[in-house]
Amino acid sequence: MISGYASLNGTKEYVTRFNQFYRTTPMFYTSSIGLGTHLGDMNENDSALYCKGIEYGLRKGLNVIDTAINYRGMKSERDVGYVLTSLIERKLIKREDVVVSTKAGIIAGDIEANLVPIDYLQKVLIEGGIITEADLSIVDHHRHVLAPAYYEFAIHKSKNHLNLETIDIYYVHNPEISMMTLGSEVFYSQLETLFAFFETQVQMGHIKYYGLATWLGLLTNPNEHGYISLEKVVNIAKRLAGNSHHFRFIQFPLNRKINNGVRMKNQKVNHHWVTVVEAAEKLGLFSITSAPFHLGKLIDEGSSSQSMLLEVIQMKGILSTMVGMKRNEHIKENMETIRVFQNRINGKSL
Repeated sequence: MISGYASLNGTKEYVTRFNQFYRTTPMFYTSSIGLGTHLGDMNENDSALYCKGIEYGLRKGLNVIDTAINYRGMKSERDVGYVLTSLIERKLIKREDVVVSTKAGIIAGDIEANLVPIDYLQKVLIEGGIITEADLSIVDHHRHVLAPAYYEFAIHKSKNHLNLETIDIYYVHNPEISMMTLGSEVFYSQLETLFAFFETQVQMGHIKYYGLATWLGLLTNPNEHGYISLEKVVNIAKRLAGNSHHFRFIQFPLNRKINNGVRMKNQKVNHHWVTVVEAAEKLGLFSITSAPFHLGKLIDEGSSSQSMLLEVIQMKGILSTMVGMKRNEHIKENMETIRVFQNRINGKSL
């Protein structure tokens, strides 16, 4: 496995080498857009496209990759691992140059084992004694778990897929599914148990930081089913590890259709209502966004991809925006958008 993790000095050297717009944290520097790996078919053709696209992006200045164990039946993680291994072995990049995030919580299938999620749940997770039926939260066709035993299993699988000793950011994927079924009191109690497990995973070197990757859980009205309070979540992390806790990242969609993260004051911090992005900043978290084109729907409606991406990356408080990209021409177009924005701000980082 590849040792190391994204470092402040490594990522700074990497992004400044390409003379492009970047953002900074105390942990690492990031490109303003990252390589998302959600969309696509579970076949070798799309894997080949992803592998070429990820390599192209990493060699041209993008240094954030976002994936999940359930993306494309585990193929997306495997594709990312293949490219990282190849580039590092060829000394074209270093491990400390790149920020890699992945997620778990939604029950995944494994296309290589010919197991759809419901079969993977039964044959691997339940029959394997990793989780029980009681651990499941089910909303429509989504099955979600917060049990630490599942995440121990999933982290091990993801590390093997990615060929990495340490994952930079590890997210609980769509935790609002469990919130919807468990209710607030049980949800936060189980989340505290899970965060305690994550802190041990940090100490063991399996992950560096952890967070929540939500769809609408952070964005809805506080009275709505599935709403998650960022302040309550941060207070859980602080109870476990004080101010040195490793819960540092959130991910949520931000686009023209879903813009509550920057417009709706639905998060209470110190008795004041603020937006998700404002809450994250006040609580010492970093906001990463997803779905800038609303899963391609806005492009289908005729909106300009460049104008939509510009709207997101120019917003204050956004660390990086994950864009689903597996074709080189789309990566070139989106990187041109970064250059347009860079020209507007005269090369200064935000």
